[in-house]
Amino acid sequence: MRPDTDQARPSIVWLALVYDRTAQERFPLKRRWLRFNYDRATEEEAAQVLRLVCEREQRLEAPPPDLEPGQASVTVELSGGGSFTSPEILRYRHLFDTVPNEESLCAEAEGAPRIHMVGLAPESYFEDENERSISLTQIFDCEAQKKGERTSVAVVLGQPESILRLGPAKPIRCELWTHDDADLLGRFLATHDYLARSRWIGSRCTVSPSTAGVRKAILPLPEDCMSVILPFRQLYSSGTADDLFNRCCAIHNRHCPKEGPWLWWVGEYKSRFNALLNQVPHIPFVKTSLSSRRYLDTFAYGAGIVHASSKSSIPATDLQELLGANARELVVMGYNFILRTLLGHVSMAACVIRQNVHHWTEDLGWQTPTRLSPEQLLG
Repeated sequence: MRPDTDQARPSIVWLALVYDRTAQERFPLKRRWLRFNYDRATEEEAAQVLRLVCEREQRLEAPPPDLEPGQASVTVELSGGGSFTSPEILRYRHLFDTVPNEESLCAEAEGAPRIHMVGLAPESYFEDENERSISLTQIFDCEAQKKGERTSVAVVLGQPESILRLGPAKPIRCELWTHDDADLLGRFLATHDYLARSRWIGSRCTVSPSTAGVRKAILPLPEDCMSVILPFRQLYSSGTADDLFNRCCAIHNRHCPKEGPWLWWVGEYKSRFNALLNQVPHIPFVKTSLSSRRYLDTFAYGAGIVHASSKSSIPATDLQELLGANARELVVMGYNFILRTLLGHVSMAACVIRQNVHHWTEDLGWQTPTRLSPEQLLG
């Protein structure tokens, strides 16, 4: 590629966090600046890299045009991956050169018509001292080995592969397993899968608040929101016929030995799930003193989505007060914020529950679900 062509191209830079095994002090992680080398890339590779970084910048919307001079715009984005560069960029890591320091980076970027940044999701990519990819789980494995625990592997919250690699738990008290337990756990896993694969979870939820209300908002479609309300209610409602997540955690933990991390892992995410429901959520720009559970009830009951009329006037009153203190779009964004956070806790527990229950039923011959799920019935 000709140098004059290279000068006309935008500069593409990448800040990678580095875990250096050779360093005496490995934390905080080091920073490594990278710059895309057009000379080592084909025209097609350069075009693909530009496409990936530009797609991210297009999703990071420009400030609304009605801003006054000196004003700034803040956007709250809930959509998973919406603000990050696609992991597909990792295919082109070998075309990025290490820049010695930030001063060199600035010098090399001079004359470029524009600078693009690669921005991957937090904790999704790290490098070692040899510029090789290393996961967070591998980093903590190295830390365990550094302490002399040569055969130890780390179990890292938020990193499911760290516990799943240990395999399923050897169960206890198999005589307590019942048909109802199998059906309930089957319902739980099916409910989780429905929510995790729903169009709702992949929908964009973006709100740009202002002192006058909301400048711009992109919210999930109403029908997509409606489609997940009842499944979520089964997960969190404290009624004896619901409370699906807590009941299934209890069944699973009844059969887990105290030795090993499975009991602790599921218990941790069960605690986080319940803490979120019972506490006032910290939702950006939303003014509320309601607990998350009560906030969710304002939609299920206060808006008349679950029942045509409610036995209590509290949910409807709460909804009126929420809408009186906040723009409607912010109230809806807060609702989505709580649901997505709850689903994150459920997903972390579900992966371990699924692995163990599959082993107990398929490998050890325990009773499997006998009731058709709604998806099987309607599919």
